[in-house]
Amino acid sequence: MKSRAAAYVRMSSDRQELSIGTQLAAIHAYASAHELDVIRTYEDAAKSGLEIAHRNGMKSLLRDVMDVPRPFDVVLVYDVSRWGRFKDIDAAAYYEYTCRLHGAKVIYVQEVFGTDEEPMTALLKTLKRAMAAEYSRDLSVKSRAGQDRAVHLGYQMGQLPCLGLTRIAIDRFGNRRPLARGQSKAMQSERIAWVPGPPEEVELVRRIFRLYADANGTIKGVAKQLRDEGLTVPGGHPFTTARVDNLLRCESFAGHFVWGSERYAVGPLKHRRPPTRADNAIEPVIPADLWQRTQDRLWVRRRLRRDKEQMIQVLRERLAEHPGLNCLDLEAMGLRSRRAYTNAFGSVSRALELAGRDPHLVRAQHERQKVVGRRVGDRINRDIARLLRAHGIDCSHHPRSRVLVINGAVRMRLQVLWPRNNRGRQRWYVLKARRPIADFVLLAQMTDEEHAMRFVLIDRAEYRSTTPWLDEQLPPYLTPISTCDGLVQAVRSRVAGLHKADEPS
Repeated sequence: MKSRAAAYVRMSSDRQELSIGTQLAAIHAYASAHELDVIRTYEDAAKSGLEIAHRNGMKSLLRDVMDVPRPFDVVLVYDVSRWGRFKDIDAAAYYEYTCRLHGAKVIYVQEVFGTDEEPMTALLKTLKRAMAAEYSRDLSVKSRAGQDRAVHLGYQMGQLPCLGLTRIAIDRFGNRRPLARGQSKAMQSERIAWVPGPPEEVELVRRIFRLYADANGTIKGVAKQLRDEGLTVPGGHPFTTARVDNLLRCESFAGHFVWGSERYAVGPLKHRRPPTRADNAIEPVIPADLWQRTQDRLWVRRRLRRDKEQMIQVLRERLAEHPGLNCLDLEAMGLRSRRAYTNAFGSVSRALELAGRDPHLVRAQHERQKVVGRRVGDRINRDIARLLRAHGIDCSHHPRSRVLVINGAVRMRLQVLWPRNNRGRQRWYVLKARRPIADFVLLAQMTDEEHAMRFVLIDRAEYRSTTPWLDEQLPPYLTPISTCDGLVQAVRSRVAGLHKADEPS
């Protein structure tokens, strides 16, 4: 009766010529010559032999060999290197011993040593394992040297950003051929270079950088604004916080290549090489001054790895200056994000409570602000209604909200913006917790003396896309209104434009 055997085969990118088929042919030939019946095959195709983490075939084999009853008696492998090129050669011996401990012998069908467990066989196996590990280390050094050289020549091997850059294939004669996203090069000798993408993609990338750096936006706010405008990356995927964050940190937009970052390196930290940098390797997409402003902002807002006590201490220091500190003030002062405090303490309110904030003081302050805000908002709403009626514009109050109904159909909602001290300067926060139930939103930028400094009239689309923080110097797409006549003219122009858009063509 033939003994039951299992075949284990592995192919990695460093030995493509040693295919799965070649290994199986040698294993089946050995099984026929030694009266073995191969009943199972475990395969790890295109998997590195440096570690077992991603080798599902070997992990499945080790699980099955410990079953009771054991499904096979012998494990057939092409050679020692197919079992693994573990940098720690004891790992290869450990996995082989695990099989033998549970009654399944591991046989390397192409090795010269025998199958008996003799001292000389054990010595030869150890030498073979050391040679396999050394081959892997030597190949890694040579591959890294070639990659470093390619990066300094302006050829990138990393993943293309989702926007703003495209690839071209360059052959050994210097001929260039554009590549579509996801398209592979035609020949092994070709090199891949990155060049600026289509003009509309380049302009969108520059706008994302400007929204973050110049408009004092947040990564989350920029992503939301792009989604509200219906913009997507190539392929139709929406802009997420992670995508915007990756774009803002991608050094390729500044013309620099970085290869071999530590987070992608294998092995202990002390053995990792520093990443390879090639500055000014390609044509930049983002101007140098805009890139630097963006990186400066990211550096200020970077997430430091502080423990909870350090986070609470920062809040204590801020509460000493501002006893009524709230969630919105965290962003205004450049502190850790609300999500960071929520993850660490369950909520921002709980973190502020642990830091010593008086909840009764905050509640009382909040109630005072609500009373003042309601009173001031109602007063401004009445003044605007009287102003519009005085200029012949039909205007009435909506019964259940701070909305003015103009000409019986067009709705305009007033939103009062109070000034805040944001990073040493006065700024106004546009609260966009819900969509406006109106055709237009009139933003009133207030002073500390409860008077409107100026107004900004925007439609629904502009309201969704505008930056959450407004400075004294408004973005170019927003028009300030500082006089009564200017407000009346802006309302008339907006209402006329809305009626014109509703007329059938």
